[in-house]
Parts: sequence; C-alpha cells; structure tokens
Amino acid sequence: MSKEVLLSIQECTFSYAKTPILKNISIAIHNLDKIALVGKNGVGKSTLLQIIQSKKEPESGDIWINPKVNIGYLKQKNNLDIDGNVRSFLIKELEPFEIINLEVKIRDFCIQLKIDENQDLKSLSGGSIRKLILAKLLILKPRILLLDEPTNHLDIDSILWLENYLKNDFKGAFLVISHDRIFLNNITNKVFWMDRGGVKISPRGFKNFDEWSQGLIEHERRTIKNKSNLLKQELEWLSKGVKARRKRNERRKDNVFLLKDELKKENSEFIKSISKVKFEEKNFSELGPNVICQFSNVSKEYKIGNKDAVILKDFNYKFHRSERIGVIGTNGSGKTTFFKLLIQSIKPDIGVVKLRSLIEYSYFDQKGEQLDDKKSLKENLIMSGGDYIEVNGTKKHICGYLKNFLFDPSNVNDLVSTLSGGQRNRLLLAKILANPKQLLILDEPTNDLDMETLNTLVEFLDNYNGTVLISSHDRSFLDKTVEKLFYFHGDGKIEISLKKCSDFLKLKGEKKYLRANNKNLGAKKIKPKNSEKILNQMLKKIEKTENEISLYTQKLTKDNLYIDDNDEFQNLISKIKEKQNILLELEKKWIEIEKRQVGEKK
Repeated sequence: MSKEVLLSIQECTFSYAKTPILKNISIAIHNLDKIALVGKNGVGKSTLLQIIQSKKEPESGDIWINPKVNIGYLKQKNNLDIDGNVRSFLIKELEPFEIINLEVKIRDFCIQLKIDENQDLKSLSGGSIRKLILAKLLILKPRILLLDEPTNHLDIDSILWLENYLKNDFKGAFLVISHDRIFLNNITNKVFWMDRGGVKISPRGFKNFDEWSQGLIEHERRTIKNKSNLLKQELEWLSKGVKARRKRNERRKDNVFLLKDELKKENSEFIKSISKVKFEEKNFSELGPNVICQFSNVSKEYKIGNKDAVILKDFNYKFHRSERIGVIGTNGSGKTTFFKLLIQSIKPDIGVVKLRSLIEYSYFDQKGEQLDDKKSLKENLIMSGGDYIEVNGTKKHICGYLKNFLFDPSNVNDLVSTLSGGQRNRLLLAKILANPKQLLILDEPTNDLDMETLNTLVEFLDNYNGTVLISSHDRSFLDKTVEKLFYFHGDGKIEISLKKCSDFLKLKGEKKYLRANNKNLGAKKIKPKNSEKILNQMLKKIEKTENEISLYTQKLTKDNLYIDDNDEFQNLISKIKEKQNILLELEKKWIEIEKRQVGEKK
C-alpha cells in the first residue's frame, strides 16, 4: 500500500512570458510520501503545486492522477473577504461533501488549532485565516496535501501542532514548501529540489539535504572544471593551425566552438544557481550608552472585539547594548505591539518607556508598510531620487546594490506591486540594511524568504554588533541568531529564558505533558515490586475511561441535540475531549510500566 502511486508527471514543461520555469520534469508521488519541495525563490515551486492542483496548464507533458485521490491545497495567500463567522464558513464549505459528524469535527479542529468558532471572518488575522483553511483541508482528509509555506504567520504553538499532526496523524502524502528547517527535518522522508527548471530527488528526507545537495553542487563544479580543461586543450590545438585530414579537423574545430558556447552557458547558470544575497557588514566603533532602553512598570492592553487583551503587566526591563533577544509567543499575544512600545510609536497605558535619545533604530515590519507598492524598486530605496544609494556611508549605484539582493538590474524600475512575497522581503531588507542603526528590530523577517537568503541573514547578524530584537516562528533561525528569549504567554506575562529556542519549546512541551500527567495520574513514583498491581489498576482505568467516552459519544449523536440543547452538546464535547486526554496519558503510562516490568524480568 505504501508504494501506491497517487500522481505521476511526465516530461512537463511550463513557461512565464516565454521564460522556461519547468523543463521536461518527471516526478511521481506515492502513498505516505512526505516531501519537502525546496529551491530558491522564483524557481517554480508554487507553479508546480498549481499544476498538480490543475490551477495551471503545462505547455507539454502528461499528468496522471489516481482516480481514488482527492487533493487539498493550502495557498501562500488566503483572503476571506466574505461575511459570517468561522463555524458558518466551515459548514458551508464542507456540507456538500456529506461528512459524518461534521459539526463535531469542526468543533474538534477549532479546539486543537485554537480558533474561535464564533469569531467574525473579517476580524481574523492572517495567521487565523491560515489555520481556518488548514482546518477545512484536514477535515476533508485529502490523499495528497499541498502546503505552500504553511508556517508563515502561524505562531509557535500552531506550528508545533501542525508538525505533530503531519508526522503522526496524517495518512496521505504531502508536498510542503517551507523555509523552516526544523519543521522540514521533523516531518519529511523525501526531497524534491527544484533547480534551473529541473527536479532532483532525494529519498532520505530534509535532514540530509545539506550534505546531499552540497555533493551534487561539488560534482557539477568538477564537471564544469573538467570541461574547462578540455576546452583549454582544444584551444591550444586550434592555435597550432588545422593541418592533415581536413574534414575531420574541421569537424573537431566546430566542436571546439560548440563546447565553448555550451561551457559559457553552463558556467553562467551554475554561478547564478549558487549565488547568494550579499549584505554589507556594519560594525559600530562607537556603540553609545550601555543601557539603550528601559521599561519601568509598563502595562498595556487593547481590545479584540469585546475582549480586553493584556499585552504587558507591570513589566520591567533594561535593554543593554549588543543584546540579542528573540521574541516568541502565540498570535495576538502582543509581540508587534511590544516593538511599537519600544520604538515609542504607541504609548503604554501605565508606566514609562525610555529610549535613549542618542539611539537610532532600523525596523523591519512584517506587513512591509515601509514599501510603497505604487513606486518602483529604485524609488523605494532612493526616496530623494537619482541612481545612487548610500550604503554604510559609501555611494553605490542602485543596479549594483540590488544585484547583491538577487534582483535583475533591468528590473529596478518595476513597480513593487509586481514582486512576490519573498522578493518584497528581500527588498525591505535591502532598504533597512543599507544603513542599519544601533538598534535593529526584525518583526517576522523569515516569512517567504528562501533558505539561502536566511543563511546569509544569519551571517550578517553574526557580524552585526548592535542590539537585535527578532520576532520569528522559525526555531532554527532563532537558535542561530539570539542569546535570550522573551516568551509572551498572552496574559501580560513575559517569560525570559537563556535557552535556545528549540530547547526552550521542547522543555515547555515536556512540562505541559508532566502537568497533564500529574493531574490525571498523580505524581507518585512507581516501585518495581508494585508494578504488577499498578498495571492491573491502570488497565481497569483504561477500560472505564473508554466506556465513559463511548457513553458520551452515544449521547452526542442524539438527533438535533446541537439545536435542542446546545449547552449540553458543548458540555459533552468538553467531557469527551477531557476523557480522550486522560485515556492517552493512561495508555502512555501503561506502556511505560509494561516496559519496566519486562526489564525487571530480564
């Protein structure tokens, strides 16, 4: 069953404005394939997903889809400009599929993804819309799931939930485009690497991608070098003049010029494929005062609908020179508001925020409001006009500077509105890092950027000796760039940690598990001599809990209960959820005791 072919593409070609994006690619997707679809921005990753979903037609090639297969597609951008609330939207979208216990499943996924069923669609954030579309797709149980940057705009908790679901609960195949290395490491067993119109396939998952891809790059480098050596030999022969056996020599001479043209093209494409964004290094010889900003007894709230959201409560902190702080937490917990308090674009309700007068800041805002869509790339970077931009005190031509950020110099007069999400973020980085200040604030800089650009940004930050605050959901990026974490709990409390982001979140998850375990089972240590007795007791508890779940489920399926007694319906949902959690922990504990018992017998 695991080798069942769900989809096959043979010799597929696709172009934009006569520029080839896909060149005769051939791939197959099998049942239970968990595929990372990777490659630089603009190589055609989203295009390939759209072709699979039949949103775009290839110019040539054959596509076969198993007739038993349904496909779900999470786009990079999902807009919902319609009326209604979350629950009514999901019911309307899913009712035609005649899903058994639809409203129960809607409630379950909304609980797991922390979506408010009654929230108005027009008030949803980008992250909430993404979770809503995810809920819809997962309820449909597609055999092939296409995910285009699914972690963008999601908070850390939602990413961890999605990671766990794809790894343990999803029963089909999926292709996922993502820049989040840890996310891809944890969920994939295959890689499709898109490069220069082709697809290279690794059967080992993303964990081995760097080693595998570097091997392919080095092999290509050696091949080009060997061709270059051959060309030198042939040119030396040619310089001596063509003599005997004239026809054969003429053919050899023609082949020399063909090899020269071929090598020039191959080398140019190879260099372009491995080229990286180049950031100008910035080092402050005079860093200014040791304390650059101070929060004193700061409290801040704002309203979400009819609810008061507490961002900060009696928060005190001194930000010191050269600190590197990562800011994480759930969506809506106040990370962006916190940055706005810091740069004093908004005021606290209570308390004082003091930013030293000598301190200047550079701010990367996640909405890209510093870019004007109606102006060109050049006009956005050089507000005063002209062709030269000041980069760390030195004037540089705009074409050369933008080339460092992988923009084609011929496109400097294109409107910003024509750029993709990744290109917009690269342009914004080019704008603020042309002359970075002593305080650098990056609010979700990793969205839509490819891995190569992120790696170069990590290198830039490693050499930057100013103060850095970064809000990001990318654990790998934060692990490499910050030394301290601010975790926003969403109730005004900020937890400060010196752990790496991935270690902190792993420990947070373990603590959550232990709290649930202690609550449901007690924290008593099991003595080996009592393990047999406790095992029997555990089995009885499991059986009892299973019977309770069955009883509640029977009551839940009563006709019109949701309409006749909504309070009872919701009460039963809560009880089933609670008992399911208890059952899960009981089963884990039972397995743990049984393993210990086997070890004792040995």
